[in-house]
Amino acid sequence: MNETKIELHTAYGSAPLLCYEHEKGGEKLRPAMLVLPGGGYKGCSTPIEGIPIAMEFYRREYNAYVLEYSCDPARFPTQLVQAATAMDTIRRRAEICNTDSSSVFAVGFSAGGHLCGTLANCPSDFAPVKGLNFSPDGIVLCYAVIGGRPTHIWSFESLLGGDGVPRGETAWLDLHTSVRKENPPAFLWSTAEDRDVPAVNSMRYATACGEKGVPYELHVFPRGPHAMSLATERLWGAEKNKIDAEVARWPMLADNFLRRAVAAKSKRK
Repeated sequence: MNETKIELHTAYGSAPLLCYEHEKGGEKLRPAMLVLPGGGYKGCSTPIEGIPIAMEFYRREYNAYVLEYSCDPARFPTQLVQAATAMDTIRRRAEICNTDSSSVFAVGFSAGGHLCGTLANCPSDFAPVKGLNFSPDGIVLCYAVIGGRPTHIWSFESLLGGDGVPRGETAWLDLHTSVRKENPPAFLWSTAEDRDVPAVNSMRYATACGEKGVPYELHVFPRGPHAMSLATERLWGAEKNKIDAEVARWPMLADNFLRRAVAAKSKRK
């Protein structure tokens, strides 16, 4: 494994991109996954929702990347610009690390899921990211903050400042209102017991995808609190309430969904 750190420099500040890339060899092209940890836009939960996720997808033959994007007091569009720059960087590295440039995905958790959805919903002519090749080929939203009520209001307060209510030029950050037919396929999961970011957030986004004809897959698992990450004993140890074998299937389900979505897109060309 090639493990490196790249410092991404943008007009909105710098952010480290942790890279976990396979050794180049042969003709095999691999998908890539950008991981966006949660943390309520107050910080990045890299040890729980960053590196372990990258390792999981690395084992699934992805080149994997973790972005430690800027948080409070940094405001929108800082995080979006950094995530878009990370996507562009991954694509520019495609040839040197055998990445399939048609299979560059993003996965986000909680507020990181909101950032992931922002990448997916962002118009290509949005001025701060114009010129970057940033749109994911598919996204995975894990107990993601989406918008509407109820949602995780202090994530929006950290992102936008003030009362945190998206309005005017930021109204599209209520992501269920801004899904477009051009959006990438979306895999979503949450739990029915999540009290911090209720599953209705994921349901709203999935509904919007359905209305726009965007391929999606939604799982609402019956048990588990917020922020389960991989939901495995290896990750959580004695924290039994965050271990669930059914929830722990989500990386396999997401991997299958993304690969099918790329195959379907290829057939349509």
